[in-house]
Amino acid sequence: MNDSSKSFSLKNSFPDLTGQTLNNRYRLHQAIGTGASGTVYVAVDLNTSQRVAVKVLNPSLSSDNKFLERFYREAKKVSSLNHPNILRVYDWGVDGSPYLVTEYLGGGSLRSILMTGYRLTPGQTLLVGLEACKALAHAHERGIIHQDIKPANFLFGQDGVLRISDFGLTNALRETTQSETPIEGFTGTVRYASPEQASGQKLNGSSDIYSLSIIFVEAVTGHVPFLTDSLAGTLKARIGKSVPTPESLGPLGPVVQQAGMTDSSNRPTAERVRRILLEVAPSLPRPTALPLVGPGEIGAAPLSGEVTTVTPQKEEVFKEPRRIRSVGPKRRWPAVAAAALLLAGAITGGILLWQNTQAEEIAVPSVAGRPIEETYERLIKLGWTVEERYERRDGTVEGQLLGTDPPAGSFYETDQSVAIIISLGPTRVEIPSEIQGTTLEEATQLIEEVGLAVGQVTSTYSEEIAEGFVIGSLALSEDLPRGSSVDLEISDGPPPRIIPEGLVGQEVAEVQNVLAALGLNLEIVEEYSSEVEAGLVSSISPQEQSEVNFGSTVVIGISLGLMPRPVPDVIGLDVVSAEMRLQSAGFLVIAVNGTESGVVTAQTPIAGEMAIPNDTIELVTE
Repeated sequence: MNDSSKSFSLKNSFPDLTGQTLNNRYRLHQAIGTGASGTVYVAVDLNTSQRVAVKVLNPSLSSDNKFLERFYREAKKVSSLNHPNILRVYDWGVDGSPYLVTEYLGGGSLRSILMTGYRLTPGQTLLVGLEACKALAHAHERGIIHQDIKPANFLFGQDGVLRISDFGLTNALRETTQSETPIEGFTGTVRYASPEQASGQKLNGSSDIYSLSIIFVEAVTGHVPFLTDSLAGTLKARIGKSVPTPESLGPLGPVVQQAGMTDSSNRPTAERVRRILLEVAPSLPRPTALPLVGPGEIGAAPLSGEVTTVTPQKEEVFKEPRRIRSVGPKRRWPAVAAAALLLAGAITGGILLWQNTQAEEIAVPSVAGRPIEETYERLIKLGWTVEERYERRDGTVEGQLLGTDPPAGSFYETDQSVAIIISLGPTRVEIPSEIQGTTLEEATQLIEEVGLAVGQVTSTYSEEIAEGFVIGSLALSEDLPRGSSVDLEISDGPPPRIIPEGLVGQEVAEVQNVLAALGLNLEIVEEYSSEVEAGLVSSISPQEQSEVNFGSTVVIGISLGLMPRPVPDVIGLDVVSAEMRLQSAGFLVIAVNGTESGVVTAQTPIAGEMAIPNDTIELVTE
């Protein structure tokens, strides 16, 4: 079957933008998923230092003004959807390619979980359905229809909470796609299309509900209803058909029956489905948490041979048996002979019929290590239906073909299903949480004990971790495939401090508090100052706005006021000469007792006595 993502006519390969910065704000790190419409990167918002996800669309769309108009309109509309089960849209724009900035989720998608071969219990499916219905009800009430509800758009945070992504993207991309189906105006993904989508009709919120019912069936059984070996065949099979309800759905069966009705007017709303699920919940055991696979896993991007079943078509020819009637006179022995011949013919015919109805048994070939597409073609030609199964196995790489079930060499009937087993890579192991605060040597030992290796080691400042000790891992998730390298951050201690401005002239206690809060040590010295009042901070060394290391010592001077100095001898001088000598020595406050034209006969303080420049010098003249 053709992959539904191939309906896009955007055939250009997407450039690798790892390490680039969009609009001087979003620094792109590694890609965690690639689809028909674009590539999703883990990124950092340089304005806020927040980790985000950036979906970069095909560069060719940046010159399509009509698309950009729809893209901005839909992005603005979706950004208004503030709901805990809808992926938050932070920003959008164009920088070489159109891009959409959303919250980053570390739990992977529902599609990732299903592609590992895991099947949800009805209880787990109910919880996923409850959160999905809350999101859809919120959007539908605001006139927004998703039109592409599928497991790949069901994303989980590491808290296990569901968020639905790509609201509005189908509308924005509508006129940039060409469908490989004969249905004009088709939008969405064929595997999860509603009958009205398959017919090219105008859609409303009930189309999303039908797609949700298909997800319920796939989550529990692993199979998508009405799936054929072609896009057109799958769409044709949907028209006029309600979603079947396998017994394995248990109490969810009636929910799927209502949500998956062929007539859209008879389907319940998202809010009504949510209430029905709540009514069903008490009849199911408490579910366990979903086994989240983390970001960048299988399911974040289309895979080779994504369709899990390809069935070869064989024609069966039925011939109506001819009725033979005997004619002529009745004769005993000829009749007996004829009966014997008929019996022998019947036995021979029965044997041949039995042989023809027995499926042929042939040996399953060895396919380990072979290309997946080549293996598909080989097994189909041998007459088997092909299914995919995924598992983790140490010593393998993701996408490696491990073997088959039944195993190679087994004799197995044709017209049956043979599963090809594809590796998801090595088993995942948790990064030891206790590496924080250890030395590099200790962290290396802890990491190697669980089957991982130490990768690149970088250093950065840290307020909490002492210099030379491990801050933590730079990995995006808490676990990694066995044998992977763990990049570590080592602390350089707290970052340098900048001595603030405005400390000179302040109270000593206030300056002490400021410097102590910065983690700086203090040394106090007393000094004379002609500018700062006694008792206040008169100087700082290093000076204000200097950069110093955490824990450095800063010397602050405490003003003692003006420096005392000796009073010069002015006895015997006239008043003018005496004032000039005193002013030259720094004494500016002079009082004269006596005639201004006389000679100084006495002075207070006396000559040689220490005084402060702003002290009053008294002169007596005669």
